[in-house]
Amino acid sequence: MHGKKGAQQLSSKEREQLANDPLELLAVDGLANQQKSDGDAATWLPSNKPFRCQYVARQIAVKQKYKLWVTSAEKDAMNRILAACPDQGLPL
Repeated sequence: MHGKKGAQQLSSKEREQLANDPLELLAVDGLANQQKSDGDAATWLPSNKPFRCQYVARQIAVKQKYKLWVTSAEKDAMNRILAACPDQGLPL
């Protein structure tokens, strides 16, 4: 199922747009990048707990924009995080 929710379903032009989309790009240190790898909200969240609401909101915005799938475990994790910050909006 993992292959279905990723960018594999996008055209090469859409994958390039996704890879360069400011919504998708975050400056992080090397260790955090290695720890995250290709993990989603169900398997990895930033260690900076106050940033998690914004991080999840960004993920949702990207997934909506590119019509990417969300697994039930990922959706549950996103809902759990956003329950702590009901005023968190999606970035543009």
